[in-house]
Amino acid sequence: MKAPNTLLKVISILFVILGIVGIVLALLVAILGGAILASITENLGFGVAVGGVITVILVGEGVFDLVAGILGLKGKITACKVLGFIILIGSVLGALLNISLFDSALSIIITVAVTLILPVLYLVGAFKGLADA
Repeated sequence: MKAPNTLLKVISILFVILGIVGIVLALLVAILGGAILASITENLGFGVAVGGVITVILVGEGVFDLVAGILGLKGKITACKVLGFIILIGSVLGALLNISLFDSALSIIITVAVTLILPVLYLVGAFKGLADA
């Protein structure tokens, strides 16, 4: 196993940071989100259910980012490619959801670019690492 290339290292460090931040935010959603939704809708069950679903999605995304970052730092190129494609698919789905929320073309372009740039760079680094091996 060869050491990961610089691009993969840098993006992996960003993924580790994003993973940790995502998990912390998911815990905040778990603690506060259900209560806020329950107070808005005046239905505790609905607030807890929606807060729980959002928490599971955010924790899953944070864990994927964290694992992808760790594997990228360790130079596990094959695993990086698989996780990179999974994260890219999730990012595309997230971008499509964000497109439906914005009505400005500039907002859509910025959101899609920001959502997709890290997963694409991660995959480029993984494939470059595969070519270097």
